[in-house]
Amino acid sequence: MSKKLVKREITDAVDFLLEDTSVLEQGDIQNIELNLLENYHDHPFTLYTGKRLEDMVDSIRENGILNPIIVLKKEDGAYEILSGHNRVNAARLANLKTVPCIVKENLSEEQAYTYVIETNLMQRSFSDLLPTEKALVLKIRYEKIASQGNRNDLQKEINNLEQGIIEKESKAEDKTDSRKSLGKEYHLSGASIARYLRLNELSDSWKQDVDNEKIGLTMAVDLSYLPKEIQDYLYQQCEELELTLKSSDTKALHLMNRQEELNKEMITTYLLNLKKPKMKEYQNIKLSQSIYQKFFQDKAKEEAEGIIEKALEIYFREYLH
Repeated sequence: MSKKLVKREITDAVDFLLEDTSVLEQGDIQNIELNLLENYHDHPFTLYTGKRLEDMVDSIRENGILNPIIVLKKEDGAYEILSGHNRVNAARLANLKTVPCIVKENLSEEQAYTYVIETNLMQRSFSDLLPTEKALVLKIRYEKIASQGNRNDLQKEINNLEQGIIEKESKAEDKTDSRKSLGKEYHLSGASIARYLRLNELSDSWKQDVDNEKIGLTMAVDLSYLPKEIQDYLYQQCEELELTLKSSDTKALHLMNRQEELNKEMITTYLLNLKKPKMKEYQNIKLSQSIYQKFFQDKAKEEAEGIIEKALEIYFREYLH
């Protein structure tokens, strides 16, 4: 099955509601027991929660599932969900026994994944996706760009990020290049697309922090250049030491890793230095006018400073020891 045919069938499946009766007569839709349905093994999208899920449950209780889900039949007799994870989740909460399904067989891993990605994009706006979900969609789109020359254009942007270079886009650039194509489709600049693509190199823990808005996109990009093992160790140590990294910290770690690949010992040393109490910055302490007039009105500046120093030495020696 070609990619074009897979995408065409996905579009047809989303439009099934318009031709339910004829499709049912053809026997293409099967009512399958919920306990035979399994989530797609690499499902990248977050399921609905809160009011959005509650509204879906109420709708299913009242009307049932009007638009069939798409499943892949497995050799063990179970069915893997390609499209409709939220509907199945809501159906379970609504205590349904069966779900109407369009059954697919003998799909390659790539074809199955195409169903998962494309149907989610048809049902949800790109802007509604979490940052790491956007990153995955852009990665898949990017990988499908046929021309190696066009891919090199965006790879240059990604490499620039590692070097801390933000390249301004020129109006004279070829409008068919990968940045322009992806940017036009998703209303993003080439630099933004490159940043999102870097999120795919984050460890799962840091991805979750990005989606939960605990760290920003710039910090995430810096962390993405660290080896996955070091990312995991850094996350674990930050939790144990109760440390919250700042943008300056992730930038520093990125630069350190460019000079010499970081190891666990280097990460520990860096974090322990962050944990140390910092020396207070210099403060210019002024005397009140009454104290100055009482003790130093007829004294030169140097003499007044000498008196204050001797008085402080006596104070700290006799009263604090």
